[in-house]
Amino acid sequence: MNLRTFLPPPDTVPVAATPSVGDAAPELPDGAPDARPYVVAFLRHTGCPFAEWTATELRKAAEQHPGVAFIAVSHGSDAATEAWLRAVGGLGAAHAVVDRPRESYARWGLGRTSLRHFAGHRSLGQVARLARQGIRNRHPDGTRWQRAGTFAVDGDGTVRWRHLPDHAGSLPDLAQAATAVGA
Repeated sequence: MNLRTFLPPPDTVPVAATPSVGDAAPELPDGAPDARPYVVAFLRHTGCPFAEWTATELRKAAEQHPGVAFIAVSHGSDAATEAWLRAVGGLGAAHAVVDRPRESYARWGLGRTSLRHFAGHRSLGQVARLARQGIRNRHPDGTRWQRAGTFAVDGDGTVRWRHLPDHAGSLPDLAQAATAVGA
């Protein structure tokens, strides 16, 4: 286990306001996908059970909604993200981008959380529920303090749906996200 994931990261990148529904979507690390609507999920860290659940759901959603691009953003290293994705079954038609310095996270208003956010009773209860489904903490890379967030963006680059978890175990409804952009 990488105990450094428990250390709060430095606040080196200013965090913008989180875009609301109707706002223009901030830039993604690899740019917007080919003018298609997209759903982007900013993950907490590789190895996180909530990130694993999200990756699995992104893979399923990408199969069910081929007209929508599904993107996972990781702040783990390239090698750790690649190894973790192999371990969790990959993303299928969805794809991952790495934002190691968390600059894209900051552009989308996703900064650092509190200890209670990821270690509070609601999050730990969700960890236990996912563990019963076989989803457990894996070798983490990144920081457990990173806030997650999921956004649906239409083909014109406008945010049409968002999920900002009030605790780490609050998971996005990707079917709602896809519906919000016309899928």
